[in-house]
Amino acid sequence: MALQYVKQFNADMGELSLNFGDKHWKRFPAQKIKSIQNTKVTKKVLFFKKQVDCIEIHVNDEPEPFVIQRGVIADDFVWVKDVLRSFAAKNKVSFVE
Repeated sequence: MALQYVKQFNADMGELSLNFGDKHWKRFPAQKIKSIQNTKVTKKVLFFKKQVDCIEIHVNDEPEPFVIQRGVIADDFVWVKDVLRSFAAKNKVSFVE
């Protein structure tokens, strides 16, 4: 199964809602989220490769993590990371830098 790239998200009231570019949202209660990890991936751009910042959201019962990638999500990536770090702290979810 391919990675699912998040286009929009909402972290509110102990629940994380993710949108992948269509009109339907996937909603996960904080208890189902295993961890949120700040990572880097190598992305091919034309004839070279570059490192891109990502956040992986690992959810119980999901085979692959959901990925928020700098440049794919419309919001400012630093703001997204801060919001998810705060969400993780409030809901006792592991946030790995």
